[in-house]
Amino acid sequence: MAASDLAALADVKTWLSGSSGIGSTDDALIARLITDVSGAISAYLGRPSLIPRAFTEQLDGNGKPRLFLQHYPVLQLDALVVDNVAVPAAPLPGAGAPHGRGYLLEPWDGLPPGRPQALDLFDMAFRKGRQNVVVSYSAGYAVQSEAASVPAAPGPYTVTAAAPFGPWATDAGVAYANGAALVAVTGSPDAGQYNVSAGIYTFAAADAGAAVLISYGFIPASINNACIEWVAERYRYRTRVGQSAQTVQGQMTASYSLKDMPDFVRASLDPYRRVAVP
Repeated sequence: MAASDLAALADVKTWLSGSSGIGSTDDALIARLITDVSGAISAYLGRPSLIPRAFTEQLDGNGKPRLFLQHYPVLQLDALVVDNVAVPAAPLPGAGAPHGRGYLLEPWDGLPPGRPQALDLFDMAFRKGRQNVVVSYSAGYAVQSEAASVPAAPGPYTVTAAAPFGPWATDAGVAYANGAALVAVTGSPDAGQYNVSAGIYTFAAADAGAAVLISYGFIPASINNACIEWVAERYRYRTRVGQSAQTVQGQMTASYSLKDMPDFVRASLDPYRRVAVP
């Protein structure tokens, strides 16, 4: 499975033939279709990544106190530099007092599809210039600090990510409830460590009963389903290449769409397309 894939092979095969499956003869073909369709979806959305990753943008200052970031949802702003001068985060206002000098990022509400988020300056403005504003931040669909408890003895000491908005895609860290971070490992974990695969987090017996906070990236369900359905459509298309209709025994006619993207797929994807930044 390629890192950019928006659907899993098993899910596509289940969609094609239900729980009975379709065997493994065409696994390589379906896997290739998943990667191809995933790339087409990313291009259509105009978004290079849906799962969390780091971005650095160089923007033109507009002389105003507000700019919009290109990628979303923004999870964390790491640095803002205007005219080679670092800008700090604005102190939170006190009772009846305004914001202090600095920046404030419009927060994401945590729900897909999200939208471009505003970056505001207080007691200053983004001075006009060409590429004089540099912003470093992380963005992508993620569940942050999902509360869970490691099962008590005798185990197994595993926690499955709830993934309420779409399938788990990538790990973004685990911490104890007090904020202390655990370390990700590839083998059997010891105390203070964890192993994760496909959204299942495994902990050490020494951490039995511990309250933890897990964070992870996910593929929004609408996009995941659109990828599955489009791949299935392309897979079936090979048996009727170029056909728009077929008559069976002169009694029944089946019609097929020859559009570049099925309408049902487009309808699922459109809410996630990146729009022009204000």
